[in-house]
Amino acid sequence: MIKAIKGASALALVLASGAAYAETNLTVSTWAGPNHSMNAKVFPRIAEILESCAGGDMKVKIEYGLAPPPAQYDTVRDGVADMTWIVHGYTPGKFVTTKLAELPGIPGNAEQISVAYQMTHEKYLASAGEAKGVEVLTNFVHGPGLLNTVDPLDNGYASIDGMKLRVGGGVANMIGSALGVAGVNVPAPAVYETIASGVADGVFFPAETLFAFKTAELTKYSYVNPDGMYTTSFGLIMNSDTYDGLSDANRKCVDDMRGVEMARWVGKIWDEADAVGLKKATADNGLQTIEMDADQRAYYKDKTSGIEAAVIAEVDGAGVDGAEALAYLKSQLN
Repeated sequence: MIKAIKGASALALVLASGAAYAETNLTVSTWAGPNHSMNAKVFPRIAEILESCAGGDMKVKIEYGLAPPPAQYDTVRDGVADMTWIVHGYTPGKFVTTKLAELPGIPGNAEQISVAYQMTHEKYLASAGEAKGVEVLTNFVHGPGLLNTVDPLDNGYASIDGMKLRVGGGVANMIGSALGVAGVNVPAPAVYETIASGVADGVFFPAETLFAFKTAELTKYSYVNPDGMYTTSFGLIMNSDTYDGLSDANRKCVDDMRGVEMARWVGKIWDEADAVGLKKATADNGLQTIEMDADQRAYYKDKTSGIEAAVIAEVDGAGVDGAEALAYLKSQLN
């Protein structure tokens, strides 16, 4: 007897050669546009991996518009869809340990930090049990966060004191507060309209978004902090009932895909998207990229110096040794 899978998955029974054949159809709930790297590259690769491993027994279908970005976690947890990607900072209070990967002062690209982050998750953070009702396939981050503004900044970071900027949740909110920003919290797909309407004068965003969300049409100046300004934590998740309802062979296909190596190739795709975004924004929109000098970097470090201790205290409160976990994460980047 075939175990039914809760939610959007359906097991289609087809009689062939006198035997019952079960095809598992997995629905991916996604957001952002079709040209975004998650939808154009990451989920198609997941589909290819699972379909190939299962000999065609698992099919993956990408669905848009099932839920707004902040509701994606609930959409999969409640079985409306089988898989999705979530921004941990979009659900305040639900995820705390994930903030460790978002801290200022962590240098590296998406691939490097994602690998270190997933290793830290497996060794330390998973024990907090923050993701309930879902299987965490992997955790990852976007590439180095940038400060992107409509107008040039006369005095670097000091110029954004009082400025209206979209910050995006999680540690980015804490950074915005430390710098005196009048934070505007909207999901990434709403950023273009938010800036175009004058509600915000810029955005904390990585380079890939300059193309994926077309923000380079509006923000002509991108400020880079080589020390690591911030990043954003994401998770790839699967509904627990879906996972438990898979055949042993198909569950092994999922298990063989998930984890550190998945974080590595997802992070690499985001790095590639950063390169594309920066190239297109520069060539097509006249983007000017400015690297913060030593004085600006020192100013930033001083203003944000209390954030690490605050996050560590939050992680400690979740039952994880925050200082030890952060030290481990950083050690994997050396």
